[in-house]
Amino acid sequence: MMTGIDTVAAFAVGAFMLVGFALMLFMVLVQPIWCLIDCAVDPRRSGAGKGVWIVVLILLYGVANWFYGALAADGAWLRRLTRLAWLFALLLAIGFIALYNMSDGFRRGIDEQWHKQQLVVSVPALAR
Repeated sequence: MMTGIDTVAAFAVGAFMLVGFALMLFMVLVQPIWCLIDCAVDPRRSGAGKGVWIVVLILLYGVANWFYGALAADGAWLRRLTRLAWLFALLLAIGFIALYNMSDGFRRGIDEQWHKQQLVVSVPALAR
């Protein structure tokens, strides 16, 4: 049976993962479209500025929307949610690095998975 602190810790980790998953899902499915719409209806931008941002948002899907949403968006909710997703992404990366460096079992598991999934691409030699 779990003690009180273990239960609280498990609940906190579960809640963190649930919120992080929801934010990442938002960043992949909703936020790119929201960025395009926000840019298109932004009264502060000129037609050329809107055109450039829209082209960049479409061509660099998945990357440009992170920066547009956090730094250039007109809508306050879009900025807040994007910044929150940035925070969770950074916390998850820091947590992964900490686990990798502190836990031998975690590091061995990651290394084993990496070596299993590593693809070897062979290129035939050119005939001379």
